[in-house]
Amino acid sequence: MRATTPRPAGTFRRMTKESNSRIADILREHPALLVSAFYVAASVIGMFYSWAFLRFFDINVFNYAQISDFLLASLKEPFTWGLVVIAVLMVMLDNASSRRVERKKPGKWLRWYGTPRYRFINNFAAIYIVLSFIYIFASFQARDTKAGEGKVVDVTFAEAEAVKTAVLLGTTGQFVFLFDPLTKRVDVHPIESIHAISFQAD
Repeated sequence: MRATTPRPAGTFRRMTKESNSRIADILREHPALLVSAFYVAASVIGMFYSWAFLRFFDINVFNYAQISDFLLASLKEPFTWGLVVIAVLMVMLDNASSRRVERKKPGKWLRWYGTPRYRFINNFAAIYIVLSFIYIFASFQARDTKAGEGKVVDVTFAEAEAVKTAVLLGTTGQFVFLFDPLTKRVDVHPIESIHAISFQAD
């Protein structure tokens, strides 16, 4: 059985640089890909936030939403983008620290930290950090909403004159999610069944 020799660190570094260069060339030749990448990122962020927040109310958002709803969800909660920026900056700073360690030729215990392979894996860790931050944010939002601190609205239905007061959990293109903090009841109503939604401006 032939023994395999480990790939030199310089080889991995060269492959990483070549890959980054190819990606940069593709983006320069096809700038529209940046718009597509933003659309995908916004949809993923909105999808994860909507799922994380509404699951605390036993709502499976995937039963009520379309892809376009998730794009709007991330724009409705701009703080999620702030969390993305924080996570990316954390990874960028850590990668910069890794490069400084690499230049100093560290000892055995820090050798892995100062390698291109560590920084490559660290870029994927940014995804985990982003999702963790968004989930924690959604859990705090759900806790406050259950305490009655959400957006209180008065809902008038199309087939009834009665007005229902509840906390608005969110909306999709076809449904409205309402929560009653007193009874802990969640209601999901089709958009067409609602005549008007009114609320007190801040």
